[in-house]
Amino acid sequence: MTSLRSAPLLAAIAGACLVVAAGTAIGQDAGHALAEKFAGGAEREDQQRKKEIAERRKKEDSERRKVEEAEMLKRARDEANERKAAADKARAEAEARDAKEEQDRRLAAEQAEREHAEKARRLAEEQRIARDKFIADRAAEAERMAVEAEQRVAAEQEKAAEDKRIAEEKRLAEEQKLRAEQEQRLAEQKKAEDERRRVAEQELQQRLADEKRAADEKRIAEEEQRIAEQKRIAEQQRLAAEKLAEEKKAEEHRIAEANRVAEAKRAADEKRAADEKQAAMAAEREAEHRRLTERLEAKEHQRQERERIAAEQRPNNAAQPPLNERDRMGLGVTPPAPHVIAPAAPSVASDTRPVSRVTVLLVMEPGTNGIRRYGRKTADPVICSGPTCWISTGSDRDANAVPRGRALGPGNTLGKRAAACNQHLACAFRDLDVKAMAAAVQPIDLRIMRHDRREPLKLEADPTCRIAAGALTCGKTYASRTWRAWVVPEQLADEAGTAALEAALASGLGRPTAALTAIP
Repeated sequence: MTSLRSAPLLAAIAGACLVVAAGTAIGQDAGHALAEKFAGGAEREDQQRKKEIAERRKKEDSERRKVEEAEMLKRARDEANERKAAADKARAEAEARDAKEEQDRRLAAEQAEREHAEKARRLAEEQRIARDKFIADRAAEAERMAVEAEQRVAAEQEKAAEDKRIAEEKRLAEEQKLRAEQEQRLAEQKKAEDERRRVAEQELQQRLADEKRAADEKRIAEEEQRIAEQKRIAEQQRLAAEKLAEEKKAEEHRIAEANRVAEAKRAADEKRAADEKQAAMAAEREAEHRRLTERLEAKEHQRQERERIAAEQRPNNAAQPPLNERDRMGLGVTPPAPHVIAPAAPSVASDTRPVSRVTVLLVMEPGTNGIRRYGRKTADPVICSGPTCWISTGSDRDANAVPRGRALGPGNTLGKRAAACNQHLACAFRDLDVKAMAAAVQPIDLRIMRHDRREPLKLEADPTCRIAAGALTCGKTYASRTWRAWVVPEQLADEAGTAALEAALASGLGRPTAALTAIP
């Protein structure tokens, strides 16, 4: 019975177990499906996460490479800028050194020029002192000879007086007294004249010293101003170069450098062309002068030949004048000797013998162009005729005759120049050969680059020159717009002496009697 009552329970338990077993099987399948579902989602999430990590790493690597490339590019640019700045700085320093060296060379050249000018001034002063000493020695010698002659005459008179009467001795004593008084008066007049001359020379030297001091002060001020201006310009250029180095890049610098080189080359080409043009013009002027001289000589020869033929055809009319003024032929032909109307003068017996040697006393007007326009009013004159030029050696020595090319060339221009006539508007040229002056005579004021050639004139010895009261005078003054001259026969110049020649130059040769027409 017990078995029967427990059977339903067992059946229930068995059914429950079956239900539980069935539910367990169903639950296990659902769990497996859910587990599989969760496992697949986790795998997909893991793959997605790995993919995102890989993409993030790739992006980070790309960004890191970009940063590294930017840093490398920045370092390269910084290095390029540093190299560019160093190159600009080195170039600026080199330009500054070149400018300083150029300035030092210019200052050295100017110092050498000043020393040369000072040496020339000292040489001129020594020559003037030697000339004054020579004049004084000549005067003392003449006075001593006069005293000795008077002593001899007095001794002879005293010896002759011993044999004469007492009355004759008294008369001779009276004459001697009068002569002594006259000599005393002459001595006093000479002393007064010497004193006036000394005062005049002192005043002239003081004026020259004042002019030289003023010119030196002006030149020093101009030089200081020029140096200050150069420094200011150099500083501005340096600042501009530094600013340009900071602002511009390498390509702009290369273009600027190329432009600078091209500009320098163009300037050098223009300067070379200008120098060649100037040299060609100088050669053309020299050739034109030679052609003009040859034409003048030929026309002068033709004129003389016509005059000679006319004189032969008219033997009974010797006073008839030469060819008329209308017979001149064209520009540059030497005109007939002009008739200079001299001022009325005492009748003097003139020497009509042919003169072969002359002294030319020349007075120049100051130049009005180039450096003569602003500087001291002076000149460095030489005179030329045809292929020959004369350089003065002083009023007591013969002038040196040299070829035109050597006198006007750079060797003489940068050397002794006009010698005794340096820095003189008035100068004497002694013992010139008249035959060498057949062509027109032209004074030339020597410069450095371009000489000041004055108007040429045909010069001849002046037979009216004479010595009156110890002074030299000439009735004919050859004059142009910028110069005038006396042509003194050399024998008369020797008789007049150095002092008379210099006195005539100091007086400016007086007022010109007539201005002769200059040959163009």
